[in-house]
Parts: sequence; C-alpha cells; structure tokens
Amino acid sequence: METKTCHPHKKQRLTLAASCFAAFALLNIPVALAIPIYNQTLDVSEAKLVNREEPLITNIPPGSTQMDGSFDLLFYGAECKLGIYDGNIRNADASIDKGPGGRWEGYPLGTRAMTPIPLVFPEHKCVRIGDLHLALANRISSYTLTGYCECRFYDHEGCPDVPGEGEFTAFNREDGALWNNGPDNDSLESFQCWFTKHFEDFRFCTVRFAENPAHAIGRPIDVFDVLEPKPPGEIYERTFQREELEGTPDRVEGESDCQRLPDGFALNYLKINGCSCRFYTSDNCDNSSYMFTEGTAGRVEKLGGLGGGARSYRCLAPFGLARDARDDL
Repeated sequence: METKTCHPHKKQRLTLAASCFAAFALLNIPVALAIPIYNQTLDVSEAKLVNREEPLITNIPPGSTQMDGSFDLLFYGAECKLGIYDGNIRNADASIDKGPGGRWEGYPLGTRAMTPIPLVFPEHKCVRIGDLHLALANRISSYTLTGYCECRFYDHEGCPDVPGEGEFTAFNREDGALWNNGPDNDSLESFQCWFTKHFEDFRFCTVRFAENPAHAIGRPIDVFDVLEPKPPGEIYERTFQREELEGTPDRVEGESDCQRLPDGFALNYLKINGCSCRFYTSDNCDNSSYMFTEGTAGRVEKLGGLGGGARSYRCLAPFGLARDARDDL
C-alpha cells in the first residue's frame, strides 16, 4: 500500500464556509461550538446553551486544538476520548515532534463534560480530519483512544468502505510513533467511531484488596514498615466470571452487581486484573458516594493512596490503556 504524503497547500484550499455555516444556522448551533478554531478553545458559554433541553447534535465531534494544556483530557474512563497529533503524543518531545504542533483532543461520540447539556455526535458518522484541525490531515503521527468506543481510520476522505484503503481500527489503544509502526504515518484523512464495550472478548477478571499493602505483597513498601510494622490486616479476593457481568433486566451488560466490602475493611491496597472497578463510600454503590475508578484490560496495582474509606464497588468490562500485562492468566 502506498503511503500518502502531506500536501499542505492543497489542504489549505479546503474550506468549511458555505455548507457548514448553512447547516449550523438551520440547526441553531453556535458556530464557535461546532468548529474548533485553529489552536483556540471552543466557545461553550452557558449563555448560549442554558435554555436548551434536548441534547445538541453537533456536526463535528466536540473537542479542542488548544496546546497550552488548558483542555488536556484525562484518557481514562468509559466515555469515548480521542487524541490525534502531528508529532508524538501531545507533541511533547521537540526532538521527536515532526510537525508544527497540530493536535486535537475530544469526544468522538459526544460528551456531557463540556456544556450544561449533552453534546452528541452520531455513531459511524465519518469525520474529515481536516475539519478538526487544518494542519492534521495527512499529518497524524500518533494517537490515543480510550473508553467504550472503537474507531476506524482511513487514508482517504469519506471513510471509504473499500478493501486496501489503508484503514485500521483501534479500541483502548495508543500509538505514539506511527512512523515506526507500519504504513499509516502522515496518511490519515478521516475516521468514524461507534459505541462498543467489546464484551464478547471478556472472559473473567480478578480483584485483590488489602488493608496492609506490605502484607499484600509480602515485603515492606517503606522504612516505616520496617521500623513500626503494622498488623497484617485482612485480604479480600474475588473473581468475576463473564456471566456475572452479562446483562439482565436489572443490570447493564458489562457491569457486575454492587459488591459490599467486609465490615470495617480499610481499602489501602488493590490489584485489578482485566476489568475496571468503581468504588463508593456507601454500602450500595450509590452514585452520589462515588470515589474513584481503577483497572484496565491489563493489570493495575496501587500500594496506598486509596483513602481507606471505600465501602462498596462494582466491576465493569475494561476500559483504558493496558500498560501492564495481567498476572492472573
């Protein structure tokens, strides 16, 4: 497959003006919200949106091209998030960065995080990368994608459903150096995304919680564990099989029932293999008592810093980047 190269002058001749502005007027969508202006944040002031009651369907995914860190997304959680860059991830290393700094981070399926009302972008709708940032079409060299979504990228505009068009798909995946990993560097022109948990791939996951991290791993974690050893405390372990996360009339597919921790248990250590778990200060996983989420398709281990106050938890089909391999297989 031939790898496309950048044609910046050709791309600069492409404009959004006539068709897009007409569509925005018909839908009463603020233009500043619909188009992330080159290297500027979106205008999402409450004054323009506060009276809307229905979700706003946008013409391009909501996001930003800001480079000063003011819109940096946390690439974790169930919400679909995508970052695309003309150098390495967030163009962080000038010695590696091969472009002028073009980037876009946003929500390919919409979000509730940016405005008082939900912003919705339809599944499977094709996005022309040049509409997100004029400097990114045919210039993407790295990307990050997390959450319950999968995206397919193309080296043509229009997301052509034709074999051999240089497409690839990603699900909770990151590539910080496309120039080293195949033919797709500086070639991508469009993409489309859709909601999925890939629950068909889930088999089981395991959790291990402890009150004393040193006891859990079998060695001191700091000098205080040597000078003033703490009581070993309790260890809690649980395996979730696929059927325990299957959908029922009372349970969403890809989520377990709420699990209550033992009375008096102080959560100070966790190891999660193969799922993502949400923790709560209440006994019944009430959303108002939500604390934090940990876990990916790989292994996550935390030796403290958990507050000890969790009373219940619920595990889900995994999301996030799996940095470390599972050790329970």
